[in-house]
Amino acid sequence: MSSNFTVNRICEQCGNVFQARTTVTRFCSKLCNKRSNKAKERNEKTAVLDEVVKKVMNAKDQDGTSAEFLNVKKAAKLLRASDKMIYHLINIGKLNAINLSKRKTLIYRKDIDKLFELPPVVQLKELKPPPISECYHMAEAQKKFNISEGALFRIIKRNNLFKFQDGWYTYVAKADLDRIFTVKTRNG
Repeated sequence: MSSNFTVNRICEQCGNVFQARTTVTRFCSKLCNKRSNKAKERNEKTAVLDEVVKKVMNAKDQDGTSAEFLNVKKAAKLLRASDKMIYHLINIGKLNAINLSKRKTLIYRKDIDKLFELPPVVQLKELKPPPISECYHMAEAQKKFNISEGALFRIIKRNNLFKFQDGWYTYVAKADLDRIFTVKTRNG
């Protein structure tokens, strides 16, 4: 519906005064209309997300899992495990609990959180390989002790011997292998 008159209006988006041909025009240009629609969509999305966050926070409080002391069922719900699993953790000593009566067992929330703490990492000293003159490479050890390659690797693994690679060859300390094979020859 066209009209021959114009009305001065204020744009709802940018606040500029403009000449409108109808009485219901709200924006001065297509660009302001787009910006307003995008802002409206953004506000609706954030409102929906805020509602979801409120529901989750209310649900968390209704579970009772944020309390300082939990009973077995609430602890099981918190860990997403069965009641039997919680009782098993209590019995083996991984989880501390107090029996207030025959039917009431309480678990301290911080004890549950301690289950997930990582133990401190122990820094191991890096072993320096002995000089190559004091080592056998694998073929030398096989010839000297007259054993197969697989047997040598099993002995090294079983006795947790330090081996290292230098270039093409893998070396093991002479003292370690001599000690093992002299004990075997005495016993054998």
